[in-house]
Amino acid sequence: MKPSKISSVMFVFLLIALIGSACGQPATSLPTEVPTDEPPVVSTPTNTAIPTKTPRPTATPNLAATQQMEDAHTRVQSYVDAGYLENSSGKLIELDDYQGELAQIGSLDFAFAGYDGQIKDFAVWAKLKWENAGAIITPYHSGCGFSFRFNGDTFDGYTAMLTTERVLLTYCNSSINRCGEIGKTKGTGVLKMGNPAEATMEMVVRDSQAFVLVDGEFIGEYTLFTDKLMDPGFLIYSIISGTNRDYGTRCEITDTNVWVVK
Repeated sequence: MKPSKISSVMFVFLLIALIGSACGQPATSLPTEVPTDEPPVVSTPTNTAIPTKTPRPTATPNLAATQQMEDAHTRVQSYVDAGYLENSSGKLIELDDYQGELAQIGSLDFAFAGYDGQIKDFAVWAKLKWENAGAIITPYHSGCGFSFRFNGDTFDGYTAMLTTERVLLTYCNSSINRCGEIGKTKGTGVLKMGNPAEATMEMVVRDSQAFVLVDGEFIGEYTLFTDKLMDPGFLIYSIISGTNRDYGTRCEITDTNVWVVK
């Protein structure tokens, strides 16, 4: 079943440093990589409540479900062994598949993923396919992925998306309708994908750290805020467009599983 689209909430995506007067409080814990050549653009988001929906049950009494759980435990244990998680205690949730497109340059939009609970620390893995209708020129990006620890009232939160060139991890501030890029702490953060592109994305979030793997390879570790966005929030899908041409950016996310850490 397709997720409900949160189409009334959209951010203009500018890579700005969310510090000082722009953020209302210092954020010295957040490294940034910030282009400065883009003119200011203002777009006011409309606050819309996250739709409520009952997730599909995953603990079904059949061999496929048993194998799925065993595979999940093996994957999660590999995160523990790598130091991404402290232990393997948690529960498995299967999310809805997603298909969407966005043709508005420099903008970011969201879609409900099928789970209406709020989570803080988790591991998520999924298959992503995306393509761009035109060439993407710096400083714009096109791709898709997830938004996490999102506030259902203000839509402040983090995003983590794959583009053809990089893992793009950001913090979005609804009060100024802007998203700022979070710099990597470890790893290259670099991807070399074609158009169209296809990859398996894995992300582990623990306290103030986020770890991203693409096609089983560690790509980057990112340091999150330590003085905000530490509470549980919604895990939803996100898509970013770097072109106005035709369909803009087209995205498909399937086989999404979330391990909610206890």
